[in-house]
Amino acid sequence: MKIFYFLFLSTLFSCNFQSKKVELNPLKEIEPINYSEINEQVQDILLKNNGKFPIIKFEKIKGNKHLIYFGEQHGNDPNDSRFDTIEKYFSLYNPTILLNEGGQVADSIHFKSREDAIQKKGTIGFLKFLADNAKLKLQNADCPDSLEISSLLRKYDRNKILYVLVSQRFIPQFLSGYNAAKDLKAEYEKFTEKYLVERCNLKLTETEKQWNYFENLYAENNDNQKIDLKNYDLSQTEFDEGELGEIGKSSLQIRDSVIIENIYEAFQNNDIVFIVFGAAHLLAERPTLEKLFE
Repeated sequence: MKIFYFLFLSTLFSCNFQSKKVELNPLKEIEPINYSEINEQVQDILLKNNGKFPIIKFEKIKGNKHLIYFGEQHGNDPNDSRFDTIEKYFSLYNPTILLNEGGQVADSIHFKSREDAIQKKGTIGFLKFLADNAKLKLQNADCPDSLEISSLLRKYDRNKILYVLVSQRFIPQFLSGYNAAKDLKAEYEKFTEKYLVERCNLKLTETEKQWNYFENLYAENNDNQKIDLKNYDLSQTEFDEGELGEIGKSSLQIRDSVIIENIYEAFQNNDIVFIVFGAAHLLAERPTLEKLFE
């Protein structure tokens, strides 16, 4: 069963939000997150719920301030009951700011209905629809992709980073809509240009933007084996003990650390903060959030 983390990156909205560094009192720094333990929690929850991740909620009240954080399994089925749950609590708490995962949604983007928003953009579209109806600002709280990648490049080999990014952020999305007519090579070139180059600011040559370049990278890291897309194993870049797994876990640590800082900053400046992210993020961030808001 595939792990959730980067299956949650389903939107290609531009990410313009730049987080400011804030001091996390009473913490001086965010403690390292054990992602192997988080993976075990995820797998246990999936096993107990027949492969479906139930929506989870973290809530804190401090003085006149209120934090409501939902973790969910992203998707674009308008009939999924989790959208009803989120909308119910959104109406109940009447938040003063709404935080989303996946990048800043342009103010000019609107949807004609709830169903239209969910079908086109999943959770982030749904949140934009709720925010528009409430005349509320939808604010990205995610880590800018360029910040994440620049941090990784200071420590790891560029080709190894490319391998991890493609494994986690292209292949799962491609397979989620897999059909025989889809042009793999064209989709890959679009991914490398629009996402890796333009959004992540990862410098790639024209050769490196081609699918056969990744096929060669895959062979180098897998004893010259050929790619079997339908049985692609994500675990190598997420929880293995080798360098690829280390890059995957470092990527998660960078993202979750920035998300925690952005949540804390929003809580300092707003009375009622309402957040919706992938469930695995909430599981990873909850221990630190508990300490921040105790």
